[in-house]
Parts: sequence; structure tokens; C-alpha cells
Amino acid sequence: MKPTRLFAAALFACTAAAPAFALNANPHASAFVVLYQCDGGDWLAVGYPAPFAAGSEPAARLSWNGSTVLMSHARSGSGVRYINRDADLEWRTKGREGSMFRLSDHSTILANCREG
Repeated sequence: MKPTRLFAAALFACTAAAPAFALNANPHASAFVVLYQCDGGDWLAVGYPAPFAAGSEPAARLSWNGSTVLMSHARSGSGVRYINRDADLEWRTKGREGSMFRLSDHSTILANCREG
């Protein structure tokens, strides 16, 4: 076996046997999706970009009720806030929980969403 093939085979064997967290100690070092389960049984998926891509991608991609909305960062007094004025949506997170609101009147759309 050629040295490059031997090295590739050894690398594959080592990485296949290693647990996933050992390969990437920071699970948020790349883009990731978080699933939330909200009151009433609704589910919401939110895709967050890799931290190093913060300026080149939307702050979040919110998928719910059959559509995906691109969200931008907005000021927040506590936690993290994302908005899309055209879709009239606001997504607020703090810790492992979040809620979705109508931006125009602050009415609650999804409440008490917890990472699933």
C-alpha cells in the first residue's frame, strides 16, 4: 500500500473510532441548527451561521410552518434578538429558550420554545 493511502486509512480509522465531540470540541465552531419545541407542541428549527461568517450571512434562518425566514441581529436588553421587518417577525433567545413575536404589535406567536 502506498504511504498516502496508508496514512489516509489510518486517519479514517482513528476518526471513525473517536467520539464526535473529540473531533470538534466546540460544536458551534461551524454553522449549526437548533430544534426548539414550543408550547402547544409546535416545532421550530433555527439555523445559525458559523461565528467567523457573522458578517457575510444572515444572523439566523428560522424555519417554521413550512417556510424559512432570514433574520438579522437586533438590539436586545438581555439575551439575543433577531428580526425580519418584511416578515413582521421577532425571535428572542436567552440561554436554551426562545419565543417568537409579531414585530408590529409584539403579540406572541410561539412561546416557551426549548431546545429539543
